[in-house]
Amino acid sequence: MTWTIHVANASGRLDGLVSPIRAAIERAQARAEAVTEPVDLDVVIQAWPGRVIAHLGHAGYAPTGDMIQLTFDPANSNCAQNLGEPLERTIVHELHHALRWRGPGYGRTLGEALVTEGLAGHFAQQLYGGPPEKWESSLDAEGLAQAASDAAAAWDDEAYDHAAWFFGTAPAWRGYALGYALVGRHLAARPKETPAKLIHAEAASFRDTLKSTFG
Repeated sequence: MTWTIHVANASGRLDGLVSPIRAAIERAQARAEAVTEPVDLDVVIQAWPGRVIAHLGHAGYAPTGDMIQLTFDPANSNCAQNLGEPLERTIVHELHHALRWRGPGYGRTLGEALVTEGLAGHFAQQLYGGPPEKWESSLDAEGLAQAASDAAAAWDDEAYDHAAWFFGTAPAWRGYALGYALVGRHLAARPKETPAKLIHAEAASFRDTLKSTFG
């Protein structure tokens, strides 16, 4: 299967970065396809100053099952130094989202979003190991317990505030941290399962873990 790379660089902002970005995409694809079914995928590379994760200098997005978008801010001082494994981890995270779009989708409820993000985070962990990302470890035990309590009450809510849960400031990245912890506890209790095997798992199968392991 083919990943088709589209470079949006009319501005020239990505000059000098395209080659290492392409190399990272190729490495991430090879590593992911060792544990998943190969798929055809469009990968869009674009520059968008200020619209990245500050400490990385890049960001990813998977709007559909057929595309992932990789956004870079070349003016960010962290951009060039994170085009190796940090970028590869972003790519496989977004790939997991794209593959999940081909099954149950990203999700419309809070619970579904928590599971989708947690699975993608653990997929990167499955492939690369290492410590969790900053957004996956942003809550202490007390913060996780409070977030779990709030999520249990709003699990099926389709009107939840996604920006507040995942990008808010009180605290930041709350949804990512809870989703990562939730999926981690689910996997710990089921050692034969992996994020690659759970790409199309229904979010409902994680709800008991939320109820039974946080407190």
